[in-house]
Amino acid sequence: MAYDSTQVLLEIAKLVLLPAIGFLAGFGAQWLLQERKSRDELVRALAEQRAEALCRLWEITTLPRAVTTLGAKADVPTPLREQLDHSILDWYTRQAGALYLSWTATQRLFRLLDQLRSEQTHKADLESAVSSLRSQLKLDCGIYSASEARRELARPRPAPWAANPSIEPPAPGGAPGHVKRLGSS
Repeated sequence: MAYDSTQVLLEIAKLVLLPAIGFLAGFGAQWLLQERKSRDELVRALAEQRAEALCRLWEITTLPRAVTTLGAKADVPTPLREQLDHSILDWYTRQAGALYLSWTATQRLFRLLDQLRSEQTHKADLESAVSSLRSQLKLDCGIYSASEARRELARPRPAPWAANPSIEPPAPGGAPGHVKRLGSS
């Protein structure tokens, strides 16, 4: 009798349980694929707007000359930190930049905001936070691969003409500076 009931249970499992499991697995896989396809379509549709928003963030996080000329251990002045903090928050909230950031890029942006809000933000720490965010943006845009994003780039030597008063700094908005004529101010 025990043999017959075991045989019956196996037959029921083959006829009912296995097809039910197969159906549920297929349904789940189809649902996941459809979710992925929908997300990919949305990302493609927003690609141009996302690129524009990330370019604005890139521009915002370009550190001003007043910061780049500081020593590595020098504290970044509060007015500069405050201005950068406000610019980032405006981009993130009012300009809806948050919609275009990956989860990891958002983490890196928050790390940058933490650096800006610290009483003792050293230039090197601020540059590191900015670099980390920008590397993640490149990774998110497909400019860097995952392995490239983890590697450290060698920094170029300092520009020999940075202190040259005959060259004007770039104008706000990214227009290149120009060489002043002698005698002009």
